[in-house]
Amino acid sequence: MRNTGRTRKNVKIQPPMTPMIDCIFQLLIFFMLMPTFQSREGYLTTNLPKDQGPNPIPQKEILERLKIELLDEGNEGEGVSIVLNDTQSLGDNFAGLRAALEGYRARGLQPTHPILISPTMAVRHKFVVRAFDAAVTARFTSIHFAVPR
Repeated sequence: MRNTGRTRKNVKIQPPMTPMIDCIFQLLIFFMLMPTFQSREGYLTTNLPKDQGPNPIPQKEILERLKIELLDEGNEGEGVSIVLNDTQSLGDNFAGLRAALEGYRARGLQPTHPILISPTMAVRHKFVVRAFDAAVTARFTSIHFAVPR
C-alpha cells in the first residue's frame, strides 16, 4: 500500500443537541402541567328516576298534617276557640275535637299521621295540653307544636 501522505481522519457526525434538549424540556413541562387527576373523570351526571330500575327506592308519601288551631277568645285567657284544618270550627269543645280526630282514625288515617297544634300567644297552656290529650286519646303518635304567633 502506498502512503500518499494523507491520513484519513475519523470524523464523527453529531446532530445539534441544543434543539433536542429544548424539545425535551418543552415536552417535560407539557406533561407536568397538563394532566389533571380528578376522581370525577368518567362520571356523567344524570337525573334518572329513582323509583325504577334494578334497586328502586320507594317514594315516601308526603302526608298533609292535620292542623289544630287554638285561638284566644279574650276572656282574660280563659276562653278558647278550636279550628280543625282551617275549616271545621269546634268552639271550645275539646270532646268534639277528640271525636273529630277519632273520626279521622276510623276513616283510615294512620297513628303516625302528623298533627300540628298551633296556639296563638294569648292561649293558656292548659288548652294546649287539652288539645294534646285529645290527639293522644284518638291514638295519634306524631304530634307537633307550632310556635305561638
